[in-house]
Amino acid sequence: MTFRSKCCVRIKYNVLNLIVNNDMDESLINNSIKRALEIIQKPYTKSEILHLLEFGDEFEKPVAIMALDNIEEQIEANLLIDNLTGCDGRIREASALKISEFLTRPETAQYFLNEKSIETILNGIMDINPNVGRALIEGIKSCPRLQKLILAPLLDRILSIIEKLKEISNTPFFENKLKDTKNHAKNKIVFNLYWALEALYYTDFNNSYNNFEEDKILQILNFAGGYIDYTIREKAAKVLSKMSRPPINLLQKLKNDENFYVKNQLLC
Repeated sequence: MTFRSKCCVRIKYNVLNLIVNNDMDESLINNSIKRALEIIQKPYTKSEILHLLEFGDEFEKPVAIMALDNIEEQIEANLLIDNLTGCDGRIREASALKISEFLTRPETAQYFLNEKSIETILNGIMDINPNVGRALIEGIKSCPRLQKLILAPLLDRILSIIEKLKEISNTPFFENKLKDTKNHAKNKIVFNLYWALEALYYTDFNNSYNNFEEDKILQILNFAGGYIDYTIREKAAKVLSKMSRPPINLLQKLKNDENFYVKNQLLC
């Protein structure tokens, strides 16, 4: 089963679960199941989908989004972008999957290359639901133009995340032991950094950056390559493995990292 097929199945299953509340009495459960099946089986027209994108509820909107086969105007792409953040997780996931699909086609990818779309895609990459970020990164892999355009704002976003992480740490970042593993604010920032670095790997940084951007990449890798959480070091090593001019000291350091998953990125 493909990535897209798995997501479609999961979204439809989630819609069914969302509509059917276990606290309902039997008659309400039966009515809810009926509504869920109607939504999942409904043949949507494009005009109905666009109307639901703008005005639909959280029950029907995810399935309607998955039924959208094509976009032909900027306003249609904007509706998808507007549903990528600030709404129910099922809607965000469906929107991310559709945006990713449209990014694979040059004729539809063009609608997602404006400043607002790129900024919203960056927010989506770091969504609390990892399926949203994962889907968007699949789209970036297939869109060379976005790989170039997203690089500069992504670097600035990562540097901003790093500054937040430094501020919230009680000790210098290279000594930070993450003593409080239940620190939600810190864990969320680490999560954001993880997915931002994953996205960075799939940008066209080797062919796009100037000296200023190269300096930013080195700042990012020096931080991430020395961070206490091995998953962040692993992502740093992954980015490093793709660099055409990797810094030798950092390369050797991560090749000899104590964690297998980190050094394996550079030994493959």
